[in-house]
Amino acid sequence: MAANVATKAGARRAGFKFSLTHAQVMQLSTTVVPEAVEGGRVKLVPRPKADQGKPYRIVDASQGAPVGFGFYVGKTKVTYEMVRRGPNGVRRFALGNVTDMGLAEAHEKARQQVAILLSTGENPKVHQAKAREAAQNIERLANITVHECMAAYLADMEDRLARGQVKANSVEAYRDSMARLARPEVGMADRIVKDLREKDITAAYSAMRKSAMVRSNRIPTHLRAVLAEYEDWAELDTAKLESLGITGKYIQRVKAAGVAAAEHTFTDAYRGVKHVVLKEVELASIEGRAPLLSFNPFSIIFSKKLVRSARELRRHYERAEVRNPLNDDTLPKVLKAIVARRDEQGGHNAGASDYLLLTLLWGTRRSEAVQLRWFDRCSKGELSQREVSWVWLGAADAVNPYTGRTGPQVFMSDTKSGESRFLPVSYFAERILRRRFETRLDDTAAKKELTAARQLLESARKSGASKAVIAGLQEAVDKAEHEVQRSKYVFPARSNRSKSGHYSDSKSILANVRRDAGLADLRDEVDQGLTPHDLRRTLGRYASLHLGDSRVVSQMLHHHVSQPGDNGMAEVSKLYTDQEWKRLREAFSEVEELMVASSPRVWNRLKGVDKPRLDESRDEPVTIFAPRNQITALDDD
Repeated sequence: MAANVATKAGARRAGFKFSLTHAQVMQLSTTVVPEAVEGGRVKLVPRPKADQGKPYRIVDASQGAPVGFGFYVGKTKVTYEMVRRGPNGVRRFALGNVTDMGLAEAHEKARQQVAILLSTGENPKVHQAKAREAAQNIERLANITVHECMAAYLADMEDRLARGQVKANSVEAYRDSMARLARPEVGMADRIVKDLREKDITAAYSAMRKSAMVRSNRIPTHLRAVLAEYEDWAELDTAKLESLGITGKYIQRVKAAGVAAAEHTFTDAYRGVKHVVLKEVELASIEGRAPLLSFNPFSIIFSKKLVRSARELRRHYERAEVRNPLNDDTLPKVLKAIVARRDEQGGHNAGASDYLLLTLLWGTRRSEAVQLRWFDRCSKGELSQREVSWVWLGAADAVNPYTGRTGPQVFMSDTKSGESRFLPVSYFAERILRRRFETRLDDTAAKKELTAARQLLESARKSGASKAVIAGLQEAVDKAEHEVQRSKYVFPARSNRSKSGHYSDSKSILANVRRDAGLADLRDEVDQGLTPHDLRRTLGRYASLHLGDSRVVSQMLHHHVSQPGDNGMAEVSKLYTDQEWKRLREAFSEVEELMVASSPRVWNRLKGVDKPRLDESRDEPVTIFAPRNQITALDDD
């Protein structure tokens, strides 16, 4: 009898090579092994006791077996397998259980897998998994909806938000667009992109405009009631609107109601689908195939001119009186209303009023000034990395250690354009800021409370306190940390529950100021809007009137000078030359005095002893509307 090769270590290393029938293959186990006998036949014999239970491999020597084909005899089952060298080295892969297919079928499957290995260099299982994923992607793209495209772009926006490349309000605005497309009357969110046609887009756009139209906050409630019986206000001509009692700027507002929301919503849908289309085109190019999605049906909004041009927008703003910079008649009224709410209500509105005053004097955008911190409460890293906005109230001849510029100054790190803003603080702005500095939140007590809260939490953790106790102490730490953060801001939030820690919403006080100043009185058909951006426009208006169209006016409003070779961003200390900085300080001072002097009563309230008192005889006191009564304010008589 020939020696049992299964017992030889050398043979084990090389593998067993036998020509087996399928019946014999089915009988293989860890307790028996093939053995060659006389006549070239093979029989199964018991393994030595020392080897029983151990897995082993056999190479198939039968006719038609591909090179490297064999069997893996495991403890629980026997499987076909293949060992073959490919472009990236030797690969071993299983083909399936011997009970599931015969030898001939297994040989054919092996040859197919080898072909994949030789052509791709990948393990056939890995390659097939990728193929299945690709097939699923093809199916997904073939049926991808508008909502799914926008969700993919939203995920990209959120990733960029985390890296500081996009603003939070942009992300929220995009979410709003997704919600509007999901409205039943619009019905666009669940539409399959590849099935969309021009008529679908235009119909949905019209539905979106009508949906936003009836919700427009630009149309007073009593006018919406008059228009309620009409399906589409845009179809009403001027004569019809006048017959309904709609006149002046409201004619244009009614005609354009819902248009801006429709434009924003469908432009966002275009961006979302474009994102997916570009990704698919890129992937198809890499894989050497035709893209499954190559056309963005929302491009129709541009080709069919559903979105207004810049010229059309300007014409609308003019007719609708949406942009309302203050003038010589309204500026003093608004100034008096703001200061009255600051000084006559026990400090309740001090932060909001000061924010509005500085928005006017600096021409800042809505989100810029609210994030200001006190310079001495910023870390060196925050300052050097330009991560935070700050106020520095140094003396007129003192040099800021960070900018190298003299005098009180403001730095804003997070603007609409993503560019830094840097400006001097002039007389009246400084007076407002110093008053805020004198009454700013005490961070010493807040820091002590935070230290104590952290110590208690650490002690509780070390002593093995219950989860409920630790959770309560962690909440106390979070609250203390928030208070420390809140104390850093020039305009801290009134509520300690505010997530941001700083003042954020001026809608309420602006509505009151608007009424106090007589800009909103429906009894006399007076309804002039007033927004933080209108205050910015006011600075621009008075700066242009006083200084003319000059470079310094642009600097007052934009505060950025591009520097080649620095990604368009200049270092703070390089934003202005010494002469520019001097001229900018002079310009702000001149325009500031011009605006504040429009109301002698405000001038006299804000000034120090170093400024002359102005005659108030022709500047009437202001009436502010308190919750229970009216208060005559800024009347020192």
